[in-house]
This record gives sequence, C-alpha cells and structure tokens, in this order.
Amino acid sequence: MATTTTTSTAPPPLLLPTSTAKPVARPYTDFLTPAFHRRFTHSALILSLFCWITAIVLGSGNGAGYFWSWFPLFSLTGLRTFLRMMVSDAETVVFLCTARWGKTLATFMWYGLSAWIFGEMVVWSKGPKAGLSWIDVGREWERARVNENSFYLRTMLIMIAMWQAGWHLAKDVDRLPLEEVDAGETTTWTTPLHKLGQKLGGMASLAFNTTIAGTVFGTVFYFAVPRKIFWPWAYSLASTLHRNLQHDERPPGLLNLGTLLTQTTTSIFLLLMLWNLSNTIFTIHIIQPPLKKGQPLTSEVKDASGTILSKSRDPNGSLIRGLLAKRDTPKTFAFWELYLICTTDAYQARRRTIYTEVDKQPASTWSQVSKQCLAEIENIPVRIRKVQDPAEYQKKAAEAESAKKMHENLIAHGKPDDYRLPRIADRQPLDGKDVFVRDRRSDAIHTIGNVAKSFGQSPGQESPLMPTARKAIEWTESRTGGREAWSKQGLEQATESRTRAFLKTWAGTPFRQTFAARANAVVFGVPFSAKMPIVYAIKSLTTLATLSLKEDDYGQVAKDIPAIVRTLTTTIININKFVAEVTPSWTDVGFADAQREQVEEVKEIVGVLKQSLRAVLLAFDEYAGSLGLSRREVREAKEAVGMGREVEMRRV
Repeated sequence: MATTTTTSTAPPPLLLPTSTAKPVARPYTDFLTPAFHRRFTHSALILSLFCWITAIVLGSGNGAGYFWSWFPLFSLTGLRTFLRMMVSDAETVVFLCTARWGKTLATFMWYGLSAWIFGEMVVWSKGPKAGLSWIDVGREWERARVNENSFYLRTMLIMIAMWQAGWHLAKDVDRLPLEEVDAGETTTWTTPLHKLGQKLGGMASLAFNTTIAGTVFGTVFYFAVPRKIFWPWAYSLASTLHRNLQHDERPPGLLNLGTLLTQTTTSIFLLLMLWNLSNTIFTIHIIQPPLKKGQPLTSEVKDASGTILSKSRDPNGSLIRGLLAKRDTPKTFAFWELYLICTTDAYQARRRTIYTEVDKQPASTWSQVSKQCLAEIENIPVRIRKVQDPAEYQKKAAEAESAKKMHENLIAHGKPDDYRLPRIADRQPLDGKDVFVRDRRSDAIHTIGNVAKSFGQSPGQESPLMPTARKAIEWTESRTGGREAWSKQGLEQATESRTRAFLKTWAGTPFRQTFAARANAVVFGVPFSAKMPIVYAIKSLTTLATLSLKEDDYGQVAKDIPAIVRTLTTTIININKFVAEVTPSWTDVGFADAQREQVEEVKEIVGVLKQSLRAVLLAFDEYAGSLGLSRREVREAKEAVGMGREVEMRRV
C-alpha cells in the first residue's frame, strides 16, 4: 500500500516597508567656519611679516648685535614681533565687537589698549639710552625727576588711537565690501597679495598725512588739556616707582626735542601702518567668494588626485540652513553662494537640483529657496511702512502677537477658540453698598480743608514784600529777555537754535544723521550699506525664474511667477515713494532736495530691482494671463520699470 505524503510550504514572511532615515543637512557654518579659519591663518602669516619688520625698525640702535637685531627666533626681536601681533590683532577684535554687538565703546577701548601696548613696547625696544623711561635719574649730583618725554609719547599714541577709533566708526571700516565675483575668478594665494600691493601706497600716504597732522595738532592739544589734567596722576604713579623724586608736581618740560619728535613721528607712523595693514589684510582675505577648490562650499570638493576633501550629504539643505541663519555673516555668504550657483554655467548640474528636489521636507528646494529670497525683498516695504506709520504698524504687530499668544494658551488648556469679550453678567458685584448714599468721610475732609484755608487768607490786604518781589521779577525779565524767552516755547527755540549752530560746525559732524544714512537705515535695515545680501537674493531669484523655462522639468516655478512680479513691483514703488516723501532728520542741517536722488546704495538696489523685473516680464510675457497676472498688475509692473511698447502681453 503506497503512502502519499503532502508537503506544505510556509508562506514567505510579510515584508513591512521600512522608512529609511533621510540625511540630515549639516549646518552651513560647518562649511563656512573652516574657510574662515584658513583665511585667518593666511592673514596672520602675512601680518606677522610686517610685525617682524616693525620690530626690526624699533629695535635697531639699541646696542644689540647685528645678527640678533633681525633673527626672529630666541631673540628680543621675536618677542617684539609677538607683541606687535597683539597690537594688530586688536584690530580684528574691534571688527568682531562692532560686527556682532555694535558697541562703540569697545572700539575706543581696543584702540586705546593696542596703542598703550605699542607704546610700552616702543619704550622697551629703544632701551634706556633713548630717554623714554618714566624716571630721569639725571647725573650723580642731581635728584631724580619724572621724565615728561615718556608721558608725552604715551599721551600722543593714546590720542592717535582715539582719533583712529573715531575715523574707524565714521568711515565704517568694519563693513566688508563684497563684490559680484564670478566663479571663474577664483581667489588664489597670489590674489590677496596682489590686492595688498595695490593698496600699500595709499595706506602709506594716509598714515604719513595722519602722522604729520596728528603730531602738529596733537602737540598743541597736549599742552592745552592732557598735560594739565593727567600730569598729577602720572606724578603719583612715578612716585610709587621711585621714592626720592623732587617734590615738585609741575611738569619739568620736554628734553631733546629733535630726538623726541623723531621717536614720536616714527612710532605714530608704524602704529597707523599696523592698524591699516591688519584691517586691509583681514578684509581682503575674508571677502573671497564662498568657494573651495573652485567649487561651492556645500558641494563635493575634490583635490587634483580625486580625493574627497569636503562633502555634504544634503548640499542644498545645508545651503538653505545658511539662508535661514539669524547671524548676518553666514546668511550673507549663503546668499553669495546661491548667487554663484545660479549664475555660473560651471555649476549647472548643481543648479538643476534646486528644481528637481521636490520631495524635500517641509517643502521642495525651490519653494524654500524662493521663500527666503522673497522674504529678503519683502522686508524692504515692511521697514518702509514701519517708518511711515509706526503707530499702525505697532498696533497690527501687537494684535498679531496677542492673537498668537491667546491661540497658544487656548490650545494648551484644551479650550476652543473663543475670542469674545467677557460678559458683564458673568461677574459678581464689586460692592453691595447703596450707591446713592454720600460718603461721610469725604464731607469731613472737605470741611477741615475749608477751615484750614480760611486761617491763611486775609482779604483786602497786600503783603509788604509784593512790591519788592515784583520789581525783582521785572528786573530779571528785562535782563533775561522777558517772559517769552523763559517760556516753554522760548526755551525750546533757544535750545534748537544753539543745537543747529553746533551741528553746522565740524565738531557736530559725528552727531548728524544724514539723509543717506536715514534712507539706508530704512531700506537695508542698518545705517550702513548692507545691500549685497539683498542683491544676491534678487538676482538669484530672477535667474532661477528665467532659467526655469528650460531647466524646470516639473513646472513648479510657474505658480510663483505672479508673487515674484508683485513683490518686485511693490518694492520698487515703495522705495521711490519713500525717497521722494520721507522727512529728513532735524540733525541734517545741510540737507537739500537734490540729495534725495544721490543715495548711491538705494539707487543701485532700485536699478537691480528694475532689471530683474524687466527680465521676468520679458521671459513670461506670453504666459502672463494664464499664470494669474491681471492687466492692471502687468501695467503697474511695466510702469515701474519704465517699459514702453517693446513688451506686449499677448495673452493677458
């Protein structure tokens, strides 16, 4: 009997879909900070060379041997070079302080500290034979006295530091002059040196002129103010160092004027050159494009042998994080890198990824990039409205913030959104007393007050002091211009006239708010020129919009064209209206209506806006109607850029 066996095969296990974790984009600062470190290192190496030369100049003639006067290692020259680097690094600290916090006091403090350190190094480098020590021992039969030459040199250096700090703030030296650099113009090691060589002549000329003017006017000011005020302090300090000083606190006078003048002018010139060199070298290296080996910072970078030097798992995600940065420096360089990616043919493959990455969270790459670019442009009309109608702007902002907090509070307590006012019937009565009954306490107080008032009144009698007091008041009024001069309106007019007279002088220049500074503060958000991030945002958005006709395979850019046109048009109209109607500051005593058209930064940004709007209109003229642009919007856009009949919207 045959037996049959049946074999049953088990069903395959059910494969559940596993969600693969998407790569997390690295912060943009992970790419920018190493680039800054390399540039700081290059700047420090070049600056150390100039510090070494300065140490040789100041150390010459102090009795050291010829070899040790220039050999930088294990010598006083090497130590002096290190201390000179501390002086020059103070310029970098000034940049960091003012760039981050904008503290004017920090600028003066660091300049003064660097000048003081430099002065001490000058005195130490020259040696005792230079006659710059605090105590002048004199000959054997003479008593020691305080050396005014040392006090004069240190005071002159401190005064030059205060002047340089004021010039630093007035000329906005910390502003990085970013330029539109194409990717083909990659910055190499020789390029900063070439730029520095071009600026050396101008820096030397500026330092020489400042040295001559500072020595002449500074000496006059020294004898007028610091010598009288600070000499007792210098004498007290010197008396702690030497017990057998002459008991005469008066300044003894300057000795060896020719030698002292040479020492002072040389020290001032070298100090100014160190300040100017450190700032110039630092600026030249920092303003290099955000590229590494000819590639954007967030792209994959390889060396000549093909070894990967830098790579991001999500290049566009890192770039977007840079665009979202709150600090100005990474945000500016992120927009600069976006501009290079959008406008350089060598990065066409990287530019196409902005259109193709449609599944990115929380939105596609194009949506996030365009949103940040539009936000930079839309901030201009917002700032203008805030200045033109601050009360209305603050009211709307407060209402929005209040509604937001109320909504969050209701959500936290699990209650429905009920914004109605509380009803009076829901409240308990505040007091149960009869409201028609008079308060006896108030009647008693009123009666006592009337009785006390009656004791101090004598009707029909005049005080014997009244005629004398009246004559004194009349005499005072005749000598001080009358009652009108001492009224509130008279005092305000007198104060305003004196203030305007002061503002018209050279001393009032730092206190004036010029029309250009006011316009820049509103348009760019800061009182100095910060137009480059906005320019990069405008040009990047325009380039992506116009190239989408060829490179946007998914057609996701077309739906945002109306928003781009409206934003550019509104911004142009608001800027032109603001410049034509804004009231200048009362401190701008030299204002003229012709200055409204002479704000260069504002003119440049308006020109970029018009050029971009014209490019978008020319690219999408055939599709304006189907995209959602009305005839009125098209007409306003054409009027904003001054277009004639060369653009015909055939499908409106």
